[in-house]
Amino acid sequence: MNAEGLAAEESPIDRSQVLMHLYEPIAGDMENLRAYLADEFKASEPYVHELLEHLSQFRGKQIRPACVFLAGRCFGEIGPDHVRCAAVVELIHTATLVHDDLLDQADVRRRVETIHTRYGDRASILLGDIIYARGFVISTEVEGAARLLAECTREICIGEIMQVGNAGNLQLTLQEYEEIIHRKTAILYGLSCKLGALLSGASPEQAEAMERYGNRMGEAFQIIDDSLDLIGDAEVVGKSLGTDLGNGKLTLPVLMLRESLDQAGRDHLLDLLRACQDSENAETERQAIADLLAEHGIMDQVRDRARSVVQDALDSLRAAADPSPARKRLEDLAEYILQREL
Repeated sequence: MNAEGLAAEESPIDRSQVLMHLYEPIAGDMENLRAYLADEFKASEPYVHELLEHLSQFRGKQIRPACVFLAGRCFGEIGPDHVRCAAVVELIHTATLVHDDLLDQADVRRRVETIHTRYGDRASILLGDIIYARGFVISTEVEGAARLLAECTREICIGEIMQVGNAGNLQLTLQEYEEIIHRKTAILYGLSCKLGALLSGASPEQAEAMERYGNRMGEAFQIIDDSLDLIGDAEVVGKSLGTDLGNGKLTLPVLMLRESLDQAGRDHLLDLLRACQDSENAETERQAIADLLAEHGIMDQVRDRARSVVQDALDSLRAAADPSPARKRLEDLAEYILQREL
């Protein structure tokens, strides 16, 4: 697979239709979630309400809450606690996006101005905090969920801090990268699946296997996301791209490229990476890195790595849950994530 293949995407209509199919067994559950979240994105204070109204335009694919429902339906029925937990994981994810856009200095999210671009850094920080807090309040209504969700949020923040602390670290290891993406991205997928399963009566062993499915699926998601930041099309993906190199983040494609080069090639790559950090307009250097990725077939290797991770996720899912429409959709969802923008 070449760089063009990785960047290609179905049309928005096609993507919507795919999601409608994936969410078919939980269509009613997702509608209940949307109604629940609509109330959460309101505030009596006019300025806060304005911020939340703007943020409501960011609504994405809602994969994490869908995992709560699909995992639940693998083991039983869906109840009000599933809706509450699905809302909390979506609120946590939304808060991380608000803060992440500020950290990355990203201007666009889902084809809309980011909060910090439109309203400033301080409003962005405080709005993210408000959303976190609301999620934690809701989590107290579900027995046993608050601690798990709070611990998950702590891990997400640690992952973000690790990423910030490693900005400009051109010697970042693959193991360190994997730990960062596990904490900042994968763990919320894993908890979504675990909570959904537990709330429907899954055994601890089944819930643990579902959590591994979610963790591995989330890791694959981040691998693809990091690849798109390097070679994707901002108009197609719907958000600011190219921010990782400018912020000194080494992601899997660059790490794999570094390992494929001889010493002279590595030195040249490190010079290009430093130039991307030091200049706000380093398009020549970014293109040179993209050319190296294509020359060495790195995106094919990244795709193979992501597919291996997805296979591990599927193995865990099939060990945990018997065949059912919900399990089939979780299998399809893992493949959808692998093919995202491909």
